[in-house]
Parts: sequence; structure tokens; C-alpha cells
Amino acid sequence: NARFAQVDAQVHPFVPAGVDVVISRTGAMFFGRPDEAFANLARALRPGGRLTLLTWQAAARNEWFGAFARALTGREPPAPPAGAPGPFSLSDPDHVRALLGDAGFADVRLDALAEPMVYGRDAEEAHAFVLGLLGWMLEGRTPVEQDRAVEALRTTLQAHEGPDGVTLASATWLVTARRP
Repeated sequence: NARFAQVDAQVHPFVPAGVDVVISRTGAMFFGRPDEAFANLARALRPGGRLTLLTWQAAARNEWFGAFARALTGREPPAPPAGAPGPFSLSDPDHVRALLGDAGFADVRLDALAEPMVYGRDAEEAHAFVLGLLGWMLEGRTPVEQDRAVEALRTTLQAHEGPDGVTLASATWLVTARRP
């Protein structure tokens, strides 16, 4: 009895009160207009319907962010722009509570989760995975700079390789709310 929809949450004409649950795992952070998207999702939920999100906590709480950015760019990552879509746009609990409350949700709750994130069984597997995700960070750099960055990433991943694979610290929020 489950249906999945991949649509633009800001503008999709959901059937009002036609959905029981909305779930997003690290996706809602990229809404261009989160106020509009969450208001639209609230209208789509039946009374008592639930919203569940998994979002990143602040960049400083996520070791992977700085480690990968330093390896691939050779410098500290810049602070993510406030208010812009991105992986840390829903990292501030007060902002999330206000945003969801204004959109029509009640009982907004953020539960902190902190677990190592596994990037691969070994450094080579993790290297291929991370380059697949973040290879865009190498764009516009000379071939020599790209080679150095690729090796710096490999070294970083090797330093985090252990019996459970390549792991780096991560911290997320499990956000829950309901439509009154």
C-alpha cells in the first residue's frame, strides 16, 4: 500500500490531505524554496500525517566534509552560505523548527544521531566512491593539481581505513513532525 513519488515538492499538485507519510533522507536540504516546499508537503499530508527527514548537522560536526574538501582542494572548506540550498541548510535546529512550524507542522522534534559513516570496505573502494560524488571539485584545475588532489584523497582515506572499512565521523538530525 506504499507509493513513491519523485517530484518537485515546491510545486507538485499533490492531492490535499492525500498522503500519510513524507520521508526524505538527505534530500530536503536541497530545496530551492524550502518554505514553499514544506508548506506544499504539509497540505499534502492528511491530518495527523507524519514528516520524517534525515539532515546533516553543522559541517563542523561532520569530519568527512572537511577531510574530503581539504584533500581535493588543498584548503579548508568555506562555510556553507546561509539560507542557500546545500547539505547543511537544515543543520540549525532553531531554523528547522521555525521553518516547519511556519509551514504548518506541529510537534517538530530533532534527535541527534552520530555514527561513523562507511565509505567503502577499503581505501580503494572508498576512493572510487568519493571521487564519483565529489570529482566536480577537481574541475578547472591543471592535470598536475588534479593528480595531487586524487593522491591526497587516497592518503586521507587510507588514514581512516580500519577493520570496519573506511569510516569518518558524521552527525545528523532525525527530524520528525506531524500535520495537526
